[in-house]
Amino acid sequence: MDLIDKLKNVFREIKMRLQDNSYDSLLWIVNIVPNLAGFSIRGDTISALFWIVHLTMLTYLYGVGSLVYQIRFARTPGDYIKSYVNVSLIVLIANNSYWFIKKRPLLKLTLGELCESDELSRSNPIFRTIHERAIFRIKIIILTFYGFNLTNAIGVYLPHRVDVLNNYAMTPCVGMEPLSSSPNREICLTLLFLQEISIMTVVLNYQALLLLVIAHTALLYRLLSYEIMKLTEFDAVKYFNNPNVNILLPVLIRRHAIILRIIENLKALYSVPIGVNFGSNAVCMSLFFYLPLQEWLQFMPVLAYCFLVFFLYCFLCQRLTNAAEFFERAVYACGWESFTTKERKAVYFMLRQAQKPVEILAADIIPVNIATFATTLQAIFKLFTVFKF
Repeated sequence: MDLIDKLKNVFREIKMRLQDNSYDSLLWIVNIVPNLAGFSIRGDTISALFWIVHLTMLTYLYGVGSLVYQIRFARTPGDYIKSYVNVSLIVLIANNSYWFIKKRPLLKLTLGELCESDELSRSNPIFRTIHERAIFRIKIIILTFYGFNLTNAIGVYLPHRVDVLNNYAMTPCVGMEPLSSSPNREICLTLLFLQEISIMTVVLNYQALLLLVIAHTALLYRLLSYEIMKLTEFDAVKYFNNPNVNILLPVLIRRHAIILRIIENLKALYSVPIGVNFGSNAVCMSLFFYLPLQEWLQFMPVLAYCFLVFFLYCFLCQRLTNAAEFFERAVYACGWESFTTKERKAVYFMLRQAQKPVEILAADIIPVNIATFATTLQAIFKLFTVFKF
């Protein structure tokens, strides 16, 4: 009975979390697997066991396997291209793993500031419905991201990756030959399966957490813009100026300051990792088109993942930039001309801060936005047409 009651409580909590449109529920969703793996993004400590096993298998199966394949088995340009796709995957996985380990203190600080700003944005009942609807859309994006990649992995990716007789452009389980006999085959299959599960645990949850923090920061900017424009709504016949400005304006300035700190933290958290991921994704997508058509299927999940992540990066960062620009216009249109001198000065300084461009740069060089997405795809297509035709 105890087991049945525990299962009922688990299902009840899952149902409640999925129905609850709040920042805490979003964070709960992206923290499910990391919490089970021992590196909860909310915890103070992490389990070293997961990372030791994960990085050891990555070095052995992917690193050594790719090196041996290139030395002993690669013969044609197609063989080397497939191997370099695996090398770019190693860079991507190692980059995300390093981020989870080294950026943890700053990540927790940023999540705490997001929580504080979210609570302040929900204090005004007028905007709670807008807040809940926006959180619901973010939840749909995250769940769709998980669902699409898990379907790809279960349907196509894992069956090819854990097949010991399919080298997938790398030598599986170096030193365990022959893999056609027991127990070598079963041991190698188990190692391959555990490796792919650990890779998906790290990579998918890194990307989902990135989607959450960027999308939620853009939402906070939007809600702040709507609220500051409400300062113009008062009885102009009875009052020359909104009598609540001296109460509301300090709160709005505080929320803006928190969002600016969050933006700076996001740049410190993601600038270099996004730059590395951009490069590895671009290499994967570029090399993919040089493969023969019959080999596309086993690499299709990799291409789909790279394309989806690349698009979501650019789309959500563009939303963040647009939200910051919308806030700038909202500050200018807040009715400051009827404020007192002290309040005008406060709005002026807030406007000066709002006029600074807000954008996430990959490796502190390349702006992450829709224009970059379109330009990159155009460059890949040009390279493809030049070398293929």
